[in-house]
Amino acid sequence: MALMGPNGSGKSTLGKMVKGLLRPSSGQVFIGGRALKPGELSSRVGYVFSNPENQIVSAVVEEDVAFGLENIGMDPSTMALRVEESLRLVEMEEYRHHPPHVLSGGQQQKVVLAGILAMGSEVLVLDEPTSMLDLQDRKEMLNLFSKVQEEGKRTLLHITHSFEEALTAQDLLYLDGGRILFYGSLEEFFAADGLEDLSAVEIPPLLRLIRGLRTLGHPIPFDIRTLEGLEKFLLQRCPAFLPESS
Repeated sequence: MALMGPNGSGKSTLGKMVKGLLRPSSGQVFIGGRALKPGELSSRVGYVFSNPENQIVSAVVEEDVAFGLENIGMDPSTMALRVEESLRLVEMEEYRHHPPHVLSGGQQQKVVLAGILAMGSEVLVLDEPTSMLDLQDRKEMLNLFSKVQEEGKRTLLHITHSFEEALTAQDLLYLDGGRILFYGSLEEFFAADGLEDLSAVEIPPLLRLIRGLRTLGHPIPFDIRTLEGLEKFLLQRCPAFLPESS
């Protein structure tokens, strides 16, 4: 799920309440059907902040990934397997003996993610995890989040200002002033033309193109979210534009 909204709308506040880092002033937070107790940090929820340096605590990558497991007293053999599997999943095995401070921002974020995965977190709250990364690291992290979600059947709550990043989500929750303005699938959001009143959303060029084509009468499906998907659809509708070699 993508969680969007303007600055001060309550996105990070909601994410921190899901983990238990903040306590709601009213109501309750339920994780897996059980209410969080006051002051309880949910062991089922992992939290990824925007700046990975704020979450790295050890001088060696594999020690940082093992940090949480050591704190819960896991036996060394099981811990070693967890660390190895988590580093493999985020494609950082070759850096296991490196000091984290020499890694790029994207690699550091992978180390943080590996530590969370090693703890067996079922829900990941991603609080603008790509905001401090360059374009290449950003693309790698977004692909990695999709891989983690698909392979591990985990729930991802992705807090972002980027509608381009939100396009990879199944559902969208849009907040403004602590209130829900929209909650549902991205297809429903697009079909309802709900972007008109959300001035804080920076609509990506691809989405502008798709919406413009729809106004010209092209029935582009609402599940098309990539340039490749749009190109394939248009070529199927208009075979005359196919290259002669095709």
